[in-house]
Amino acid sequence: MKISYRIRTILLALPLIVLQISSVAPAPQLSIITDTGIGEVAMHGVDKLTETLKAKHITFEKVTSGANAHGQVLLVIGLSSGDGMAARLLKNRNHAVPKISEALTIWKTQWQKKPVTVISGYDDKGVMYGLLDVANRISWSTDRSAPLRYVKEVTSKPDIKERGLSMYTMNRAYWESRFYDENYWTQYFDMMAQNRFNMLEILFGYENGGFLAPSYPYFFNVDGFPNVKMEGITAEQQQRNLATMNHLIKMAHERGIKVRLAIWDHIYRGGVQAGGNPDFEYVPNKPQAFQVGGLDAENIRPYTKAAFAKFVKLIPELDAILYKTNNESGLKDSELTAFGVNFFETVKENAPNMMIDIHSKGLTDTLINSAIKMGINFRIAPKFWMEQMGLPFSPTHINREDQKNRRHGYADMLRYPQQYQMLWKLWNGGTTRVFLWGDPEYARRFIASSHLYNSDAYEVYEPLATKMEAQAHDAKPFELLNPQYQYYKYEFERYWNFFQNFGLIGYDPNTPADVWDKEFEKRFGTKTGPIIKSALNEASWVLPRIVASCYPYSYFPTTSAWPEKQRLGDLPLYAKAEGSDLQQFASFDEEARVLLGELETAKTLPSTTSMWLVRLSEDVNKKVAEAEKTIGIKTNKEFNSTVTDLKMLSNLALYHSRRVPAAVSYCLFLRTQNVAALDDAIAHEQKAIEAWQQLV
Repeated sequence: MKISYRIRTILLALPLIVLQISSVAPAPQLSIITDTGIGEVAMHGVDKLTETLKAKHITFEKVTSGANAHGQVLLVIGLSSGDGMAARLLKNRNHAVPKISEALTIWKTQWQKKPVTVISGYDDKGVMYGLLDVANRISWSTDRSAPLRYVKEVTSKPDIKERGLSMYTMNRAYWESRFYDENYWTQYFDMMAQNRFNMLEILFGYENGGFLAPSYPYFFNVDGFPNVKMEGITAEQQQRNLATMNHLIKMAHERGIKVRLAIWDHIYRGGVQAGGNPDFEYVPNKPQAFQVGGLDAENIRPYTKAAFAKFVKLIPELDAILYKTNNESGLKDSELTAFGVNFFETVKENAPNMMIDIHSKGLTDTLINSAIKMGINFRIAPKFWMEQMGLPFSPTHINREDQKNRRHGYADMLRYPQQYQMLWKLWNGGTTRVFLWGDPEYARRFIASSHLYNSDAYEVYEPLATKMEAQAHDAKPFELLNPQYQYYKYEFERYWNFFQNFGLIGYDPNTPADVWDKEFEKRFGTKTGPIIKSALNEASWVLPRIVASCYPYSYFPTTSAWPEKQRLGDLPLYAKAEGSDLQQFASFDEEARVLLGELETAKTLPSTTSMWLVRLSEDVNKKVAEAEKTIGIKTNKEFNSTVTDLKMLSNLALYHSRRVPAAVSYCLFLRTQNVAALDDAIAHEQKAIEAWQQLV
């Protein structure tokens, strides 16, 4: 009885003990007050914020009203409209948020004598962007007592409405190693959201030997066309592919990202579609295990009509498509117009509101007028500067071979009254394949150029876009860096500064520099980080300047040209180059004529480019040496990898700086037959070879 009495006494006293303990427990550092009306996109930002707080060991509570908040500092999260606490504070203090999608504010105020940071947006995406910025800045703090030390007030809206990334599917094994990896997409979409990209394009086909050419049989078969199928694929594999694609799109939407699927190849007939691999060549009625068989001139149009209707029905959340218009799609020139009109009609019938981006190469006035007349929701998608990364403005005057077509640039498509918009696509995939890239000034100027023709959309290609190009489709994907040198799980993580620049600056050209400054410091140290950043900023102009000023036209294509590793031919071929902006840069032969007194020009001479490249190479080398000195024994895998890339880019600059005068001297020899000029060309070429040897 006495034991029972004691137990009862203890139980009766427990509430009082708990009350006393709670009354003296310290208040959490932060109270996160979240409006109940925000959606899953904003909640992604909330989740990332709380992950960061936990990682930094900062105490917090999550509540839905100020009355229930006990934190020392309040984070008030919600839309700028409605009756939530965020909206009320903004309204009461007359603090406006732009009324445009993705607009945000991070604003510091007070409420009931407590410091408050309001994180609000015009819509869920704006709220998410604000939260991701705050979470990132909290991660910088090393003082747990001041977690919001680096959080800045800002009110902003997107400069460019659509900021896109594109990826290829050039190799089945490599594509599926990513496609089926949910964690890969979690990390990739998180990266995109953090850097404010809001469109992912996945390009099916494109010179890959018939894989996904067309893409429909990868996901399903079509009734009435029993012979059109992807060789070797099973119904279970098709179901998996369809489910995976729908799940991928759902994951993207949860982070405010849209998905565009590019239908590049409509039928496989080999030729350029084989990607330069003779093993992929088209053999009638004998498709290989990754190719689509059963399509021909008779059934291609009715099949595509039925297949596309099923495509948008089975992938209902798809946001946009890209349509390929020319004979590189497998169609013959004689088939292009009828097929294109048939495709536009199919889009109008089955997805009338879906955006269709039309590739500009080969696009005819007939198809443009048909799209306008049908009232489909379309844009034209030109290549910004060849299939390479030139300078961050539209070329003043493109190479003469393409001055009367629509292969790249805006050509003759800036017409008034305006009846369509442009999606400017920077085909950097052939240029920035492997080496690191990152310069905010380049990105800022490219984004400004993307407003041309009242445009509100641009796209860049992810680094390593052409990885496994022309390789066997069952080959194991190679590792960019050997395992002992890797400092990442997924290779795209190596290019974090590329994504920062082309994403964040597209949203806000005035993005504070501390966003990347702090990242460089975190990875390389407070002393070495700024040096590496400066060196990378400079080195990132090497390849664009080469492409613009001394690039042979024959090295135009993404799939066959690679200025990071190609010497660009023997001297007679190199010397014929005119560059890719004929109005800004003089050719080697033009400088020879200037030296001979035959020509006057205000263009930038090759010799000027040569001196520019020499100075840049020297600057990068000095900064690399300084970085190696400051980091001392604290070196790491990423530092070693980054410095290697910087040295390679510096030596590329040195190589071309020496080859340019060789080309000018060779042109002088051709015009004068003076052997002294030929001797000069050979001497400069020998020095260029010495620079090249440092690369290889």
